[in-house]
Amino acid sequence: AMAHLVNGDWVTVVTKRGEVEGRALVTRRMRPFVINGQTVHEIGIPWHWGYAGLSVGDIVNEMTSLIGDPNVSMHEGKSFVCNVEKA
Repeated sequence: AMAHLVNGDWVTVVTKRGEVEGRALVTRRMRPFVINGQTVHEIGIPWHWGYAGLSVGDIVNEMTSLIGDPNVSMHEGKSFVCNVEKA
């Protein structure tokens, strides 16, 4: 079962390729799906660039595969399965 998260909690988002830490923003705007009777939560992580800029820390690209879209070679691995753990 997923731990109860509140705004500001530190969380670790984990995939088979890596993990990142960040603060949770819990909102009703992103509601869970029910798929074949199972509740599936959707998360969004907008931070995926600039590990050495004005803002620093873990970036989402550390958790994704390096796959280029065949048409324009843009990174297409922006949707994947993960676990969210209270840090």
